[in-house]
Amino acid sequence: MSVTLAHVQAAARRIASYIQRTPLVRADGLSRATGRDVFLKLETLQRTRAFKRRGACNALLALAEREGTVPPLVTASAGNHGAAMASVATELGASLTIYVPSSAPRAKLDRLRGAGITIVADCPDYDDAEGRAIAASRRGEGVFVSPYSHPDVIAGAGTIGLEVLEDLPSCGAIVVPTGGGGLLSGVAIACDGRTAVVGVEPAVNPAFTDALAAGHTTTIAPGASIADGLLGNLEPNSLTFDLVRDAAVPILLAREPAIIGAMHALFSQERLVAEGAGGIGVAALLDGQLDRWPDPLVLLVTGANVDADTFSGAIGGPPFTPATPATP
Repeated sequence: MSVTLAHVQAAARRIASYIQRTPLVRADGLSRATGRDVFLKLETLQRTRAFKRRGACNALLALAEREGTVPPLVTASAGNHGAAMASVATELGASLTIYVPSSAPRAKLDRLRGAGITIVADCPDYDDAEGRAIAASRRGEGVFVSPYSHPDVIAGAGTIGLEVLEDLPSCGAIVVPTGGGGLLSGVAIACDGRTAVVGVEPAVNPAFTDALAAGHTTTIAPGASIADGLLGNLEPNSLTFDLVRDAAVPILLAREPAIIGAMHALFSQERLVAEGAGGIGVAALLDGQLDRWPDPLVLLVTGANVDADTFSGAIGGPPFTPATPATP
């Protein structure tokens, strides 16, 4: 199924009373430090402290419109999608089973609680969690709502793009954290060619980079990263692969030191808390990877659900220093 601008616009109307319209703020500290005109879209202030509530709201509300009620649900999550699904399912009185990796941060797991919520947290990694959730759905245990490969989730996430262009029509590029590509494809659809859209994924988890190079989804071996919310493989035949490929969206790879440095910079320069996945666009900025896109740059800061120890470790080190290109 294709997702269009009309779907994103319909999602914006559907979820308006269920979400926060998050602020778009100029990042004065980052702008001074980098010599760029930088704006931040603060989805860290969204309910459940991550952008995922947009897609979860749209998917469950659209399901209720079609079915007349919300049936039992099942999903997989690295944490933020599960928290969003749990919050919306609880509000709508639906039951939900969430499969999560055993390594998911406590800050995310604590947000999964609620009436009618069952958590299965013994999955060794995200790929296992997703596979078990899909299998449970096929056994009739609930309707599977993918964190990224679901048309209503994609449309809901894309509402961020509509808000950015309403608030800053002169935007030169929107930089999007990228895991499964639901947010990236949604924002690209919402922008509809009106501004550049750029994805950034962890260098240790180049799922989209490899898939686009191969021309189809592939299987990688994810490495360890502080950007835990962006780890894992793409679901085979994921909707997002075709949407991102057809929109010709470029994908950048962020090195681990730069991701940690982005968390440090967001706090030291802007006094903002972000998890590694949420701040990965800043990593690309700090590493000079956004030089070919014009100002003003809008970096989506998509989540703040990070454990205290992990966050203090990231901001307690020295500032990130970009690598110096080798002399020919």
